[in-house]
Amino acid sequence: MVRWLSLALAVYGVAAQNEFAFDDNDYVQYKTPLQLPNYRITKWDITYHDRSQVAPGYWFTAPYWIYGGDKETNQWRPYQIGPHIFDEDGTLVWAGSAEFDNAPVYDFRAVDLPDADGSMKPHLSWMRWHLPEEMDTDGVSTIYDQHYQPTKSWSLPANDVDTHDLTIKHSRNALEIHIRREELDLGDFGRPGMRQDMLTCGFTDTDLITGKVLFDWRSTNKVKLSESYKALAEDEHPNQDYMHANAIDKNEAGDYLLSGRHTGTVYLIDGKDGHIIWRLGGKKNDFEKNFDFFGQHDCRFISVNSTHMVISLFNNGAIDENYHQKPSSAMYIQLDVVNMTATLLNQYFRPDGEVTDRRGNMQTLPNGNVLAGWSWDGYVSEYSHDGELLMEAKFASDRHDTYRSYKFPWTGRPMYPPTLISEAYGVNGSELSTVFHVSWNGATDIAFWRFHARHNSSSSRQEIGLVPKEGFETSFIARGYMDWVSVEALDSELNTIGESQDSRTSAPGYWAPKAPLPEPNDPETAVKITPPLQVTHEIGDSIVSFLTGLVVSGVFCAIMIYRRVIYRFALRSVAKVVPGDYTRLWPEDPDDLEGNHEFKNLNPTDSDSD
Repeated sequence: MVRWLSLALAVYGVAAQNEFAFDDNDYVQYKTPLQLPNYRITKWDITYHDRSQVAPGYWFTAPYWIYGGDKETNQWRPYQIGPHIFDEDGTLVWAGSAEFDNAPVYDFRAVDLPDADGSMKPHLSWMRWHLPEEMDTDGVSTIYDQHYQPTKSWSLPANDVDTHDLTIKHSRNALEIHIRREELDLGDFGRPGMRQDMLTCGFTDTDLITGKVLFDWRSTNKVKLSESYKALAEDEHPNQDYMHANAIDKNEAGDYLLSGRHTGTVYLIDGKDGHIIWRLGGKKNDFEKNFDFFGQHDCRFISVNSTHMVISLFNNGAIDENYHQKPSSAMYIQLDVVNMTATLLNQYFRPDGEVTDRRGNMQTLPNGNVLAGWSWDGYVSEYSHDGELLMEAKFASDRHDTYRSYKFPWTGRPMYPPTLISEAYGVNGSELSTVFHVSWNGATDIAFWRFHARHNSSSSRQEIGLVPKEGFETSFIARGYMDWVSVEALDSELNTIGESQDSRTSAPGYWAPKAPLPEPNDPETAVKITPPLQVTHEIGDSIVSFLTGLVVSGVFCAIMIYRRVIYRFALRSVAKVVPGDYTRLWPEDPDDLEGNHEFKNLNPTDSDSD
């Protein structure tokens, strides 16, 4: 009985272990982890419906768990979240997992800002909330340059921090959403004199150069509690998050566009005195409209004049479990601010027909396409302006979500060197091969890798290979034991754009720990360098011409060699078709071992006419 019980417990233990075990097939791990220790990169499932129309650019996304642990078990897993850049094939370009020690970040995107010399250069921006284990710590907003170096960072006070939006306008205005706990009177809910802690929302407009706050707006006394779809009068303790601001934008006139998710309203706020000019949607809507939205995110100005404006927004169609519309969608809306009418111009539905009940964004791309980030599992899709679905993609892993997804052109030029590791392989010390793995986290201009080795620490380095870049990490194998190795990153014109320092090759795994390292091969004599063949149209045409000439020459030679056999075959075929007397054109060849005869039809005999 005890034996069977022990066996049952063992089986249960294995089953429980398997239930919470992780299958990492939906992640990529590389051999060059020096910049990102223990990291895993999520794979992508991508479908292109018409790639020819897709806008060029890189995907900017920030996989995260809300509380820092795995979505299913809350188990902490190192270096899988944070800011990431991928190309359109889902190949990693840059992983910023280690920038904030594996903390989640939000609203990660590219933005053009003036460099030290005043010229506009690409930068990165994002926000970080509290550390999960330190909820009283400040948040932070950060800007990096294209070399992945921080250029500006400022704290978000712990009692105000909200990571919904960091929008940089006009090259120097940082717009940020804030949230603050305040005790408010519940008179709006018919309970005058009763007070409760509520979360009031607001935003700031800060000068990036001076750090001065130019505008500070709060919802207190401007957005009433009764506007909320989340905080309800019939609840004994109304939900504290009655407004939930989640997006802020600014137009050329200096007015602000603010999204309140829990009020289902987009607000236009005067940039001088802060009063609400109008409301679109919600319980106090000011427009006559031919559409509806609910629980929205990411409202943006598209165009503005004195009588009309066009805005975009992401329509969730739901607030958490409160579904109003299915599926979720992205919208362009035209507003006539004279006659106060709102017209739906375009709508882009979530391809799988589902609802994004929280988070999400919409981006207008430079060529007019639309990118929609559906948040769950990193789901993202791209449409033509007319609404044709061009692409959809999502994380292969369902363990992560992302707040927003973007697409931007990007040029990354890291200040740190490429990462190179080399390992020796073989069955004995005299017949070894050296395997190289190289990557350069964030570099976008690499076309080739050139590998070098030295015979000893003081000898000159020798080129041992030149290979095209393949994906995030490129591998290369050299015969022999190559040591004191290094690598150069080359652009498409074979110009050097970066290189690693010399490093030592690790000995084979079977090598005794205290045994001396193998004697390195001399790279100058052991390896013959073969440069890569760059096939242009001119070279390709030459190759085709050469191969065509080769085939024609081969056919001609075959005819000359087997001409007599071919001729015999032709005569026999003619003899079968045209009856008559045939005379040999030349005497029988004694070397003709087959004893075949060649004939030619001269004059048919009289009997042929019978």
